[in-house]
Amino acid sequence: MVVPPRFWRIADEAGLVWRYWDGEYVFHHALANDTHRLSEAAGAVLLSLLEGGEQEEAILADACGLDREDLDVILSALAKIDFLAWR
Repeated sequence: MVVPPRFWRIADEAGLVWRYWDGEYVFHHALANDTHRLSEAAGAVLLSLLEGGEQEEAILADACGLDREDLDVILSALAKIDFLAWR
């Protein structure tokens, strides 16, 4: 069975604002008014999507230098806090 690829994007109305300090990303979600400290890998995923728009998982993994398993964990976690959405 072939599973179609997922395309990920920044969630609508997230209004993300970010900063980077000492190997750690800090992202603020405007709609939820929540601030989160994220790892370098999670920050790289968000920056790639902010800069490049919607991306397929394999392309996103390559762009961020992550293996698919690590990327899947990051994408799932970011989707749970409404930073990301997929189709």
